[in-house]
Amino acid sequence: MEYRISFRKPHLHVVDFELTISNLTEKKTYLQLPAWRPGRYTLQNFAKNIRRFEVFDKKENPLSFRKVSKDRWEIDTKDVQEIVVSYEYFANQLDAGGCYLDEKQLYLNFICCMLAVEGRENEAYYLDLLVPKSYQIACALPFKKGKLKAQDFFHLVDSPLIASPTLQHQTYLAKNSDCIFHLWIQGEWQPKWDEVVAQFQAFTEKQIALFGEMPCSQYHFLFQILPYKFYHGVEHSDSTVIVLGADYEMQEEKLYNDFLGVSSHELFHLWNIMRIRPKEMMPYDLTKENYFRTGFIAEGITTYYGDLMLLRSGVYSMEQYFKDFETILKRHFENWGRFNLSVADSSYDLWLDGYEVGVPHRKSSIYVEGAVAAFILDIALRKASHNEQSLDSVLQLLWEKFGKKGRGYTEEDYQKLVEKVAGKEMQAYFATCIYGKTDLKTDLKAALHYIGQDLKEEPNPLLAESLYGLRLQWQNNTCQVLQLVPQSPAEESLAWGDEIVAINGRKVSPDNVEKLFALQAGRSEITFFRKNELLRTRLEATQDRFFPLFKVQPLQEASEEQYENFEKWAR
Repeated sequence: MEYRISFRKPHLHVVDFELTISNLTEKKTYLQLPAWRPGRYTLQNFAKNIRRFEVFDKKENPLSFRKVSKDRWEIDTKDVQEIVVSYEYFANQLDAGGCYLDEKQLYLNFICCMLAVEGRENEAYYLDLLVPKSYQIACALPFKKGKLKAQDFFHLVDSPLIASPTLQHQTYLAKNSDCIFHLWIQGEWQPKWDEVVAQFQAFTEKQIALFGEMPCSQYHFLFQILPYKFYHGVEHSDSTVIVLGADYEMQEEKLYNDFLGVSSHELFHLWNIMRIRPKEMMPYDLTKENYFRTGFIAEGITTYYGDLMLLRSGVYSMEQYFKDFETILKRHFENWGRFNLSVADSSYDLWLDGYEVGVPHRKSSIYVEGAVAAFILDIALRKASHNEQSLDSVLQLLWEKFGKKGRGYTEEDYQKLVEKVAGKEMQAYFATCIYGKTDLKTDLKAALHYIGQDLKEEPNPLLAESLYGLRLQWQNNTCQVLQLVPQSPAEESLAWGDEIVAINGRKVSPDNVEKLFALQAGRSEITFFRKNELLRTRLEATQDRFFPLFKVQPLQEASEEQYENFEKWAR
């Protein structure tokens, strides 16, 4: 199979594809476009971007074909040994999992736009890119005789590409590995390369040391740096695509730390999910949902370790690490869906609405709840073994027994490995943190105390949030209800999406909301629109306080043992 990729008017975002398929022997040939991509477990219907689909024989005679599903084609190939499939793909999705074309670059995630020939998925694919000579090509696929070569269909769709004349490129090596790491940047940001390379080397070496080896010889970080705010990353076996913005904020502390954090996270996926993979995805079925309940391992553990690797490598200070950890805690404590759907069940429901806001308080997050559960488990294993074992040990066993051997693990496999490392049964942990729907505050405080830290709960200074459990946002120049705490005064009469127009008889504006709530502290009259109907309600505060702020701080009188525990955990 050989692809020819070109474009004529890049400002229109349309890429031309020609797929030549030789050595046909069947009366019917079936082509399948993936319906989803690994790393985002929801159907995405990439076929909606395909137009002008045509099929010809090698003499350019048109052949009959028909669609047999939304993304599967049946072609009549009786007495035909070679066909050319020609189609256009609308590439105007500039995130870490899409395709994009303009005058500056061709960016392709092949999983969105490449067709599998059914029954021949294990054969090689060749790619002939017809791009200007000034273009550099960033891609993990090897070149052979001037063309990119994928050893099979999954290798192809697992290898994103950027082609552009403005790509910046640096490489680095890591200790105890022969792998060459590539840093590609597409965008206007000019990084301090010496600093970036040193930091990437540091966290890369920590990750390799954890697993004991680097399972590929080349690894590519593909960065799209945009002129507007954005944050997205997608993992692949030998590469990652990371999209960040705005470019003019990249050297500021917050966004630069995001740059480091998401890069460490995506590199960790090289082992955890791309190779250490649930049994339900061995192999991936890209035509339909692949339900699995272990998202707390795939994404939760990776979220936890992405930042932990930055701390252990010295890229993050303790203050930087716990600042990011506090963000995770904020998302944990302000998502009441954790009391309704466990993190394991929320993993299964990723295919339903896992990447949408969804119904209020319905689900938890595999990223956030999984990271919290991972931290609690890591400390529990250290405590049970006097710091001789940890979650590191579990990951090493997962790699040796499953990832390295190409075997998929089950929920039961994971629990058995955890209990083997703990030296005891861990049913209570799994019942509470993985399959339970209970408050984890006590478990978190105990885990933090083990490493000499304390979880401090502080009152929220915003009156609307603290007194009434009411979080507001300004959207389209209107003040809207964004979030309501269950059993709070605000939830008694307000609903998500209500448009607040006045508080205590005064018109609201972006700079006066808190002042209007302060006019009658503890008792406020709200005037609002709901479905264009003007309504009023009165909120009265109770003794309860809502949306507290959670801070991680060193214990004032930490013991020598707690200091030692911290050092063994953080290094």
